[in-house]
Amino acid sequence: MSTRHSFLSTTGLIRPSSVLSTASVAESSYTSHYHSRTGSIKHGRRPTAKNTATPPPPLPKIPLTTKAGIIPLGPTFLVAMAVGLSLLFILVMTCAFIPDENEKPAFAGMLDDVAENTPGIVLIGDDVVVDVDEPALTIRWSIIACGPSYVLSGSEGTHGSGKCGLPAMPLRIFVDGGEDPAATYDPSTLPFFDGSGKRHSIQNMFQFDDDHILDVHAARLYPFDTYHLTSTIRAVSTENNTNVPIQRLATISLTSSFASVSNDSPSFIKTSDGVEQPSRDLDLQVFRPGEARAFTLLLFGASWMLAHATIGLIFLSWHMSEAEKVLKYLASTFVIMLSIPQLRNAMPDAPGFDGVLIDAIGFFPQMIVSAVSGIILFSMVVKRELQRLDDVAPKTEDKKEAPAPLSTGLLRMRRGGASVDISHVRNVSRSISGLGRA
Repeated sequence: MSTRHSFLSTTGLIRPSSVLSTASVAESSYTSHYHSRTGSIKHGRRPTAKNTATPPPPLPKIPLTTKAGIIPLGPTFLVAMAVGLSLLFILVMTCAFIPDENEKPAFAGMLDDVAENTPGIVLIGDDVVVDVDEPALTIRWSIIACGPSYVLSGSEGTHGSGKCGLPAMPLRIFVDGGEDPAATYDPSTLPFFDGSGKRHSIQNMFQFDDDHILDVHAARLYPFDTYHLTSTIRAVSTENNTNVPIQRLATISLTSSFASVSNDSPSFIKTSDGVEQPSRDLDLQVFRPGEARAFTLLLFGASWMLAHATIGLIFLSWHMSEAEKVLKYLASTFVIMLSIPQLRNAMPDAPGFDGVLIDAIGFFPQMIVSAVSGIILFSMVVKRELQRLDDVAPKTEDKKEAPAPLSTGLLRMRRGGASVDISHVRNVSRSISGLGRA
């Protein structure tokens, strides 16, 4: 049997009886089901919104995005990897300071060869100091003896050679034909160790400094400056006043600022009575090491690049109308002007600002270019600031001056339309002119 619905029930304004019964049944079943689950709600009481609240569903996991099938690394991982690589690089670089314990001393092989083949006196240049500003070169010599008949007992083992030690006889060392000895050596003044019979090698007792004036013709070519030195040395025994042959003259090959190459050769000196006295000649070449030259040229190039950057800032500022942006470029130019002298001072063992070649083609032109660029940028800032002030200032229009106020009599005449009759004045002038003709 079909149920006839009214217009109100059809439109939904009033529920039909069948719908109400169905809703009541569903509500009662929902209430009984809820009571059976919780067991804490009294019979006939509807559950509240607080009791019926369900936990929110879990958020969906964001899928990993890939680029060409590769999962990109996160920023935290990239920063951690960069820090780790930096620490690893520092650790590797610090390994350069670990000395090699198995490395043989530089002069050990040469001293052993002298002791076996040509025993005698050897002078070792333990240090070579070059003072470009002085200019002077100083060699610190050590007096060494090689061979059983020349070595002082208890002093063996110097410079890594067990066959060489301190001389057993007192000596006087003459340099470059000087009448006075440059150094004296007396083995009797060397102290002993307690009960061991070993001699204590006091450096000032068997070492001396030899000063020379440098030839500075090539000093202007820094860092490609080279220096040449020649010297002659002879040794005399004070026991019997006889000449002792010097078998070798050798210097250290590398210092903190310079590298040296030494060659020695035997020679002799003839006295006034024709007696030949043996001596030894030294030919020494001193130059900058390759690392110092490379660092100097890199700093030289970096300084020129900074100077060229100031010119580029001028071109960037040329078409800018805002003074604030040009002011930033001016500050950058000022920083560059302060940085170039610091780069010049950072060059390894650089001479003073004495006009060497690297300053004539580098430092001084760089400072001039940077200073001129700074002046031009400052002029641009001033010009644009003045233009901005002109644009911001209000423009005043030219106004005509108001006419002066009329007097009271003229104002009344204008208002009343009055006029002055001057016909009688014209008649008088005509009569006067007629009398004059008569």
